[in-house]
Amino acid sequence: MPLKLPKRLQLHPSRQRSKDQEIELASRFGGRKTAASGALDSKGDVRVKGVVRIEAKTTSKKSFPVTREMIRKIEAEAMAADEFPALVVEFIDEKGTPEMECCVVPKWVLDILCEKWKTR
Repeated sequence: MPLKLPKRLQLHPSRQRSKDQEIELASRFGGRKTAASGALDSKGDVRVKGVVRIEAKTTSKKSFPVTREMIRKIEAEAMAADEFPALVVEFIDEKGTPEMECCVVPKWVLDILCEKWKTR
């Protein structure tokens, strides 16, 4: 019979999944993971230089609060590098399996994307 890890040593499914989420986003968009998940000099978890800077969040809850501070941080970093800012929120089940994913971007990003789409 395998030993059971004490609860204090078990990682929450969101914590376990978040690293994989960053890897998958970097692969999907052809970018790179940011060292230390943006805790050092550069904010954002995934970056495609000159295109987009992404902050990745994972939750097992039914909702996820998006704060002004969250948006301002990623927006400031992205704009300084002439990139689009995005917050990607992934909702997972109790086992850590992704169920749904959505993106939050400032309105000006959506305006630019829609304008580009119309003129293509």
